[in-house]
Amino acid sequence: MCPSLSRPVPSKGEEMPSENRGKDLRIGGQAVIEGVMMRGRANWSLAVRKPDGEIDVSAEPLSSFLVRHPGWDRPFLRGVFLLGESLALGWRALTQSADIALREKEEDKGLGWLQQALTLVFSIALAVGLFILLPTWLAPLMLGEGSPVWLWNLVEGALRVALFLAYLALVSLSSEMRRVFQYHGAEHQCIHLWEHNYPLEPEWALREGTDHARCGTAFILLVLVLTVIAYSFLGRPAVWLRVLERVALIPVISGVSYEIMKYADTSSSPWVKSLLIPGMWLQRLTTRRPGKDQVEVALAALKALLEREDPRHG
Repeated sequence: MCPSLSRPVPSKGEEMPSENRGKDLRIGGQAVIEGVMMRGRANWSLAVRKPDGEIDVSAEPLSSFLVRHPGWDRPFLRGVFLLGESLALGWRALTQSADIALREKEEDKGLGWLQQALTLVFSIALAVGLFILLPTWLAPLMLGEGSPVWLWNLVEGALRVALFLAYLALVSLSSEMRRVFQYHGAEHQCIHLWEHNYPLEPEWALREGTDHARCGTAFILLVLVLTVIAYSFLGRPAVWLRVLERVALIPVISGVSYEIMKYADTSSSPWVKSLLIPGMWLQRLTTRRPGKDQVEVALAALKALLEREDPRHG
């Protein structure tokens, strides 16, 4: 495990020297049920708080398409592959965390493959229906068939963003989702420690902010905004064809969004950095200040990942 450094916790307003080691190893993550998943360059880890209070920690190699086929690691292409890999890995981590966190007895087997498959199909259908089909159908209904296409797309995009914000606000009312959002905040806090060369200890993590420029929430918002521009070039076919066109363009828009976020994250231009501000604001809906017990879980995932990525950090 990572060593516990003996430097004191800084007082309010005090800053520590930063080596910005995050430039050498970019780490991402995801909040799951009672836990956190961390992803590195070649490995991923999962830490989950079990019903008995212990932390279940695991780490595995990451079979990345871009690592195995570096020729595809090019601008506007890599974002598509990374999105697919992130969704697949996120779903795997989520189902594993559910099995661990919700298991009440050792003999319980958790969710079966059929339950997992049905849940995945339902989730995809809900996302397509709520954020693609519904706005596409509502916009011309609200404006009338004689309205110009650009106005359709503008209203459709506004509806899509409004539905996304309403969805986040609604799910945040659930106590279970609030705990997930706390783990989301803990994930960001621990990544901040790594990127700024701070000790990987709960006391240090709790003083960090819960937002992060590379958050998936900000990425989704950017995708939604870019859909308004991309869809404005489409015509006015039947509803079913409009839905297919919009689904087909998602990988393209995701690839562009990834490059924009990647550039904005590394740029020193205030104007470029301003592109990230709406996404940072939106994270106020998807993150909450965690408790020490949740930060401990996130740190366990981070340390397990670092042990595999580079033993020097173990």
